[in-house]
Amino acid sequence: MQTLTITVPDELSAQLEPYRDSLGDLLAMALRQIHMGEALALFQQGGVSLWKAARIAGVSLREMTQYAVAHGVRAAVDEPTLQEELA
Repeated sequence: MQTLTITVPDELSAQLEPYRDSLGDLLAMALRQIHMGEALALFQQGGVSLWKAARIAGVSLREMTQYAVAHGVRAAVDEPTLQEELA
């Protein structure tokens, strides 16, 4: 395990204080959300299917679908997409 030293504003440091013992977990959760957001953006741009976006984000299709719906994005399944995902 590596040690990472960062400088944060005093206000943020105060907000992080209750989580001092679990900062690694907090960072992992934040990175997961970032990956999901980036993958969803690729999906919205039409660059990938929702299934592929889930793989990019490292989550299940179900979780990615729930994330998309929570962000107001609905997946339309057309025949080419269905064939791609079944292949």
